Amino acid sequence: MEAKRPSREPSCLLNLRRAINTSDAWDLKAAVATITSVGLVEEACDLLRTLRREALNPARLTEVSDQLMPLAAMALKRRTARWQLDTRRLRIRLSFAKEAGVLGLDDGDLHALFLHAFRLEGLYPALDLGKRPRPLLTVGLPLPAQAMGWAESLDVVLNQEPSEAPSALLARLNLRLPVGLRLHQWQPLPSYASEMGDLAVRSHWRWEVPAAGLASVAAQVSAFLSSETWPWQRGASQAEGSLDLKVLVPHMDLEAGILTFVSTMGEHQAINPLKWLGALFDLDPKHLEGVVRTHIDLKPDRRLDQGERFEPKLKNMYEDAVVLGGGSNIVLVDEDDDEPIRLG
Repeated sequence: MEAKRPSREPSCLLNLRRAINTSDAWDLKAAVATITSVGLVEEACDLLRTLRREALNPARLTEVSDQLMPLAAMALKRRTARWQLDTRRLRIRLSFAKEAGVLGLDDGDLHALFLHAFRLEGLYPALDLGKRPRPLLTVGLPLPAQAMGWAESLDVVLNQEPSEAPSALLARLNLRLPVGLRLHQWQPLPSYASEMGDLAVRSHWRWEVPAAGLASVAAQVSAFLSSETWPWQRGASQAEGSLDLKVLVPHMDLEAGILTFVSTMGEHQAINPLKWLGALFDLDPKHLEGVVRTHIDLKPDRRLDQGERFEPKLKNMYEDAVVLGGGSNIVLVDEDDDEPIRLG
């Protein structure tokens, strides 16, 4: 991805990336001072964490981490105190397609690819408030490796609205991504918008059945549609429990060799459709090809109509600003059992 076009990363982070992969002379003190002066200490620490396994100069990585981590802890405390006052943050919901070329990638792979593309284009996501802050970038609904998707989603929170037009940003990001992975919609949302997982109701799927197995699939579809229940044991262990596929799959139709079906979401979001399709048609899930999620039904996001509940009140904002700027005796405590905060 780096070779496709020059990186747009901030120069101090680009230099940091290069420094931990070479043994060339490097002024650590000057580098840390520069990173601190531009307010990217936490981003630098997160970058070092992602590069730890592949760093060609691990001793230098450790050295710079030791210098930056105390500074990052202080930056986190300041950011936590001002979190509710920051009205510039913006949530972006991006739609993307996953097709041939990246079928072997799962959600974790997609997350890493998208995050790397954003960074290379100089679009660093905002960080959460965990002990080790992570970028606020999440891939929407689970989509297993080997399955395609035409309307998948990705949420990213940016520290401020980009100055470029969304079409230009999408074009830049797509030039970074591998063949088979393409962003096609950029939707700005307030930071308090609900996550896709809280809104999804049904997934719509399509499978072009191989001609060699069409007859057996047709017979099984007919049996499935005529039955009242269809128990499916999710795994080899009885502890995993069984599901009624008639509840999980309320609609199925086979026409002209194309199987279309609908699966309910909610608590069943993480169930791999390839597994129960394999069980239903007595096929190896690893060899199921051409299954694609075409679209997702969503319920309305009520949070978007209740913005006053999530926006900070002007009076409280003023009082907090006075306290933070006036030198109070309030001490911020970094508890060992601090948990990350989940936005949305």
